[in-house]
Amino acid sequence: MSADVWILVSTAVLAVVAVGAAVVAVRAVQQVKTAALAEPPRPIAQPSSDVAVITPQATVPAALAPRVVQGRLVVPPTQQQVLATALGRPGVRLSVFTHGLSHALRPESRDRILGMMRREYRRRRRERLQAGRRAARAANPTRPADTWLSS
Repeated sequence: MSADVWILVSTAVLAVVAVGAAVVAVRAVQQVKTAALAEPPRPIAQPSSDVAVITPQATVPAALAPRVVQGRLVVPPTQQQVLATALGRPGVRLSVFTHGLSHALRPESRDRILGMMRREYRRRRRERLQAGRRAARAANPTRPADTWLSS
């Protein structure tokens, strides 16, 4: 097959995957909307701006406490959620990938990786040779060394 056919096939596969992802995303949004409409948020007491809310885990500043704004419950994201969002962005993921790739392609890293591969190759070869020797010994058992005494 020519390169044009490969490009056409890969583009078609990519388009099918994109349509599938869009369908899944639309269904998920619809489910979230129906769940939100079925159960209205419970109003909570709004703390004053200078009072901290005590939770079982820790003391939370009033600015980070859940509150009701215009009839909607607003809960600030956790640090883990913020970190996952920041590191999940395509630009950040690409920069992390390129940094790792550039680190792997440095001469000292290449030498270290090649050394590790060489050692692993030699270790596996040594194991194969030992297994072959054991198999050869098991296939051709030798006579005991003291058989000449009994003659």
